[in-house]
Amino acid sequence: MLENLLQLIKEVGQEQVVENTDIPDNDNDNVMAMAAESVTGVMQQELANGRAEDVLKMFQTNSSAQIMSSPVAQNIQSNFIDNITSKLGINKNVAMGLAATLIPIIISKLVKKTNSTSEADSGFDLTKLIGSLTGGGNNGGIDIASLISQFTGNKQNGGGGIADIISQFTGGNQTNNQQQSGGIGDLIKGFFGK
Repeated sequence: MLENLLQLIKEVGQEQVVENTDIPDNDNDNVMAMAAESVTGVMQQELANGRAEDVLKMFQTNSSAQIMSSPVAQNIQSNFIDNITSKLGINKNVAMGLAATLIPIIISKLVKKTNSTSEADSGFDLTKLIGSLTGGGNNGGIDIASLISQFTGNKQNGGGGIADIISQFTGGNQTNNQQQSGGIGDLIKGFFGK
């Protein structure tokens, strides 16, 4: 799933980053890698901090404007601006302009592809995305798909909601999240040749 997201960022980045004369050519891959780090890192942090409901709500919206009004999407955009200005020295106005185009396109396409029933988008799966961001897959057989459906369907249980469920899934363990973060960071660096 993460490889599909990285490929999506690379495709969007071709026009928004590579063909952008305000971004030095030698920074193109770094900018796209930082976009990937912002998208995955912020969603991972939101999940780790018990705000899974906000992440899932972002995937339930239809229009790009609704998606970008999500606190998660706004945090991704801010994180991206901060990273490319502080780490690459890109002018703040250029960074803000790039973030205003690149990040909404990436997130909107991610949400639309994740919600799509088209065979062409079958590599985009919300369950796998959440699982990869939380270190899922080997956590006592917990079924992320049913947890997500509890949120996206009619939530009947009187419990604490999806945030508590995701917290149980991740074990509330920051070490697990930090280990997963290293794995995602390494994947991003490898994908963008850094």
